[in-house]
Amino acid sequence: MDMTKAAVKAALNIETDAALASLLGIGRWAVGQWPADQPIPQARQWQLQAMRPELFPAPAKGEAA
Repeated sequence: MDMTKAAVKAALNIETDAALASLLGIGRWAVGQWPADQPIPQARQWQLQAMRPELFPAPAKGEAA
């Protein structure tokens, strides 16, 4: 499942790009480059999935992972 920046911030109850950047351990400017309505970079999705697996439900039976 690809999560947008807006969806990640809402799920984590984070309001600012700076707070999301701090959580991920990257620069605020990097997060600021991500459009709110587009999926965040795949590597950051993997990082978030490792940190907060409850945000990424397991795929339904028969769906691709």
